Amino acid sequence: MKNFAVAIFGPTGIGKSSIALKLAKENGEIISVDSMQVYKYMNVGTAKPGKNELKLVKHHLIDFVTPDIQFTAGDFKRQAQLIIEQILNRKKVPYLVGGTGLYFTALMRGMIDIPKIKNDIKDFIILKWNKIGQERMYKILSKLDCDYSKIIHPNDKQRTLRALEVILGTGKKFSEYISKKNQKIDINFISVGINIEREILYRIINNRVDKMIKDGFIEEVKDLLNKGYNKNDPGMKAIGYKELVEYIEGRKNLEETIQDIKRNSRRYAKRQLTWFKKIDNVYWFKNDEINEIKNYVENQIDNL
Repeated sequence: MKNFAVAIFGPTGIGKSSIALKLAKENGEIISVDSMQVYKYMNVGTAKPGKNELKLVKHHLIDFVTPDIQFTAGDFKRQAQLIIEQILNRKKVPYLVGGTGLYFTALMRGMIDIPKIKNDIKDFIILKWNKIGQERMYKILSKLDCDYSKIIHPNDKQRTLRALEVILGTGKKFSEYISKKNQKIDINFISVGINIEREILYRIINNRVDKMIKDGFIEEVKDLLNKGYNKNDPGMKAIGYKELVEYIEGRKNLEETIQDIKRNSRRYAKRQLTWFKKIDNVYWFKNDEINEIKNYVENQIDNL
C-alpha cells in the first residue's frame, strides 16, 4: 500500500468527525488529533464520538490518558507515527482528524524532540506564575518567543508555562522546535481543510455549547472534581471545563459562564484557522461538500 495518510482539519464544531466517518467507514481508521479528546472522562465537553461511531470506525488516541497527565505535541507525534504504521500494515487508510494545529504541525512538518526539562526549572516557572499571574507571564513569553505567543490564547496557562520552561531549560524558543523539519515522518499527507462563512460557524459554535450544557456538561465537570481532578490539571484547562469550574465554585452565574464558553470557543476557532492556513498544500472545502471531498481524496490517492 502507498505510504500516505489523509489529514482533515478545521475549526471547532464544523463537523470534521462526521466527514471523516463517512470517508473512513469502508477501509479506514481514525486518529484523533485533538489535545483534549485524549483525556479520559471528558466526553461531553470535548465532543467525543459516541459508541455507535466508535463501532462504525476504529478510533485511536481517544481516552488515552487521565486529565492529570500532560500530553505534549511530542507525545502525540510519537504515538501517531506508530499508529499510522500499524494502520498501513493492516492495508487500511489512516485518517488524521481534529483541530489541534500544533499536533498536526509536529507530525507533518517534523519536530525535534525537546530535551527533558529539569524539575527545578519547572518548579521555578510555576512559582513565578503563582507570584505574578498569567497576564504578566504571557507578556514575558511574548517578548521571549513572539511567534509562539501569537498562536496561543493569552489565558492558556499550560502552554504559556510549557513554552517558558523550554526557553529557560534549553535556551531556545519553543517556536524553533516546532518549526524544525528534521525527524519528519516519511508519509505523503493528503490535506483537507474544512471551513465555512464566519457568521455561520459562530452560530454553530453557540448552538453546540447550548447542546453540551443540555447533554450534561456541568454534571461531567462535577464528576471530574469528585474524582479528585482539579482546575490546575492539564485536561481541566480545556475550554468549557475551566469556565464551569469557576461556576461550580460560585465565582460566576450560569448565564455568564455559558457566554464565556461561547466567546472563548469562537476565539479558539479563529486561532485554529490562522494556524491551519500556514499548512502547505491544503485543499479547502465547505462542511457539506462530502462528495467533493471524497472525490478529491480518491484522486489524490490514485496520483500518489
